Amino acid sequence: MPSYHSVILNPLLACTPADHRYYSPVPIFWDVRYAPSTTASNNSFPNMLLSSSQLAQPATSPSVPNLQIKCDLMTENWPITVYNPTGVTVLDVLEAIHTVVRAPLQMHEWESLKPKQQHRIGEVFDSRWRTAQDQWRVRSGGVKRVDCLLSTTIFEGLSSLTHKHDRWIAVLTLSRNTRV
Repeated sequence: MPSYHSVILNPLLACTPADHRYYSPVPIFWDVRYAPSTTASNNSFPNMLLSSSQLAQPATSPSVPNLQIKCDLMTENWPITVYNPTGVTVLDVLEAIHTVVRAPLQMHEWESLKPKQQHRIGEVFDSRWRTAQDQWRVRSGGVKRVDCLLSTTIFEGLSSLTHKHDRWIAVLTLSRNTRV
């Protein structure tokens, strides 16, 4: 049973669930396919990248040294674990998400997919390598976990922070990219 606590998520990361009466979007606009330090921007001003001071802010208040992030779109074999002994920052969270989704898809993961899923993911992969500057490098890198997300790659924030089994856990929400 989760315990009650007074730890809260940084407003830069926190979102309210879409079905919540007072839904408000997260202040960050970021596509998880790209490195957060060079692409995460302010949702109100998409051409303005987040500053290094914003990225260095603690992910929670008070600060915690580790955070587990769960996402319904990702298998449990893709754990997102954030650790910083001096306290997890906003950048730590974004980089951990990016690192996990940019990992290569393992052969056993590919083989466990249905043919229709393989086809759709293959189309996303083909599009990714064909539009890359270094097509050979991207293609030879193979299918990445992010390809499995199809077009659902926009960071919508973290919610539902709980403390369970000596671990802080938050839920990651992603949405489709509508700013194409």
